[in-house]
Amino acid sequence: MRYEKRVLKYFPYSFREYQREAVLFIYNSIKSGYRNIMFHAPTGFGKTPVVLAAVLPYIMRGYSVIWSVRTGNETDRPIEEIKVFVEKLGLKIFALSFRGKRDMCLLAREKFREGVGYDEASFICKNFREKCPYYINLSRMLMLYRIFNKPLMYSEILEKCSKLKICPYFTQRYLIPDADIISFSYNYVLDERVKWSIKPLIDFKKTILVIDEAHNLQNINLNSDKITFRTVENSIREAEEYGFDDIIDILKSIYDRMRQIYTYISRNGLEDIEFDPIDFLHIVDYNTLRSMEQYGQYVRRSRLQEGKRPRSSLYHLSSFLKLVYDNIDVKGIAFIASIDRDNLILEVWDMRSAEILKNVWREFYARIFISGTLNPVEAFAEIVGVSRYRKQIIPSIYERKNILALTLRGISTRGEELSETMAKKYITAIELFIKNFNSNIAIFTASYRIQDELMKNGLLKMIQKYDRKIFIEKRELRGENARKMLDEFKKSAESDTKGILIAPMGGRFAEGSDYPGKTLEGIFLVGIPFDRVTARTRKYLEYYTEIYGKEKGRYYGYILPALRRASQALGRALRSRDDKAILICGDERYLKYLNLLPDYFIENNFIVKYDRIDEIIEKWIKEKYNIL
Repeated sequence: MRYEKRVLKYFPYSFREYQREAVLFIYNSIKSGYRNIMFHAPTGFGKTPVVLAAVLPYIMRGYSVIWSVRTGNETDRPIEEIKVFVEKLGLKIFALSFRGKRDMCLLAREKFREGVGYDEASFICKNFREKCPYYINLSRMLMLYRIFNKPLMYSEILEKCSKLKICPYFTQRYLIPDADIISFSYNYVLDERVKWSIKPLIDFKKTILVIDEAHNLQNINLNSDKITFRTVENSIREAEEYGFDDIIDILKSIYDRMRQIYTYISRNGLEDIEFDPIDFLHIVDYNTLRSMEQYGQYVRRSRLQEGKRPRSSLYHLSSFLKLVYDNIDVKGIAFIASIDRDNLILEVWDMRSAEILKNVWREFYARIFISGTLNPVEAFAEIVGVSRYRKQIIPSIYERKNILALTLRGISTRGEELSETMAKKYITAIELFIKNFNSNIAIFTASYRIQDELMKNGLLKMIQKYDRKIFIEKRELRGENARKMLDEFKKSAESDTKGILIAPMGGRFAEGSDYPGKTLEGIFLVGIPFDRVTARTRKYLEYYTEIYGKEKGRYYGYILPALRRASQALGRALRSRDDKAILICGDERYLKYLNLLPDYFIENNFIVKYDRIDEIIEKWIKEKYNIL
């Protein structure tokens, strides 16, 4: 058909299996009046170019596209892809990836080389804007579009603006109305506290919203915040240093109440409890809270004038308590106190998704939800507040002969604690895996707790027998150290000493990381990553039960999130059609939930006793396929 050619001409590559159908499906769904499209496709399918090709005909008719990603670090990905479209097809498309002031304020970068937080960057901008040389230079700049006239990643905008000595953040803002595609983090679309800054610049009613990695929407936690002992201790010090004598006793009373909560949790051997926000309302009233906020702002201004970062614990504490009071009677918001070693954490936790999100979706012309783990789509749609939609589920593209999937009988992490006997069984199974498979392997555990139990019972000692390099994701692992460790693990695939990665499901290595080619060829899941039954979990299930009923509430709030985490972990080893992998689900309870695992696992699954896996692995490698 002629219209198909007009649409398909926007795809800059040779079509692979299912891609042509996917482009037409998305285009036709919007054309037919569907405003919600669920697009489930495996990693490596090419979801980004497929969706871009489907929406480009609408861009040519004057519509805009917002590409929404989970974090600011991911905003460049669609822009990198659209650059290929422009180069190969000769399109005149302007696109940019947008970042906040924390990343884009040159003045803050100059003043504080160590970096600043989002609130601090905003505070610096607000207080210095009229005197900021970069902002002043930008206001004198004419015809920005002549300089910024092609798809740009945020780093390119930052570099150009640095050379021109103009403000990168406001340059982005000035460019937004002329952009055909803008890539934002979720917050700029979902959080009203941030969305206001871009809403006047974009006509949402003529905008197609793409939500990338949409499975993350269930846990957006929009109106959440937390404080610790240190927050209050620092607030007391600030009050004493700056002479805010009228609130010192109040702050000490807040600290004393937190100490009481800590003692109660600790003495009763608990992980967390719900705390009563009224306890704090009795200590500090709303008028005093406003005074605390003003004092905090004074501290921030004073520190900024002194050349220090405009950080104030007093300001953070007042903001937190205001959030507590504003949400005391809001259904779907919980108040959780938990212990982390010798520290107490008080948290306002927003459990809502459908209630908030359904109002967000209505603002846009159309919405495209994309992920490799949307299934079951019906459940996902209800959880994120979507009622009428069209769905397309792309089957896995991986060569079936390249995958061995095993579900193990005789082992399980069921129960409150992992017994020594069960831990030894797991180590036996993992040893048989490592012994018979000389490739990079990841051991993804149900939790840090399970991970610690395995190591306590000899996991590391066993691995060392096989001359493997061990990489462990620990709770305190952060940023640059995590990236270095991941790079080292990947490099070990090319060495004689292969790597063993030990990390929890749901963590950065089991969900947010890519392992192309041979960098990861074996995965062993230790248990199912169900949330531990704590006050937080009980409150979450109570809320979901109230909304969806007992059976569906448990399914949506407890079972599905765990199996999504497991599915995400399994998918780390498969990034392209020709990847090879052995995937092991080490918990007999997976047999009950096989329908919630990826199709490539279900279709290649063998059920075997935990201490017999060496036989099937050896047979698969040496006799049946001889491909690894």
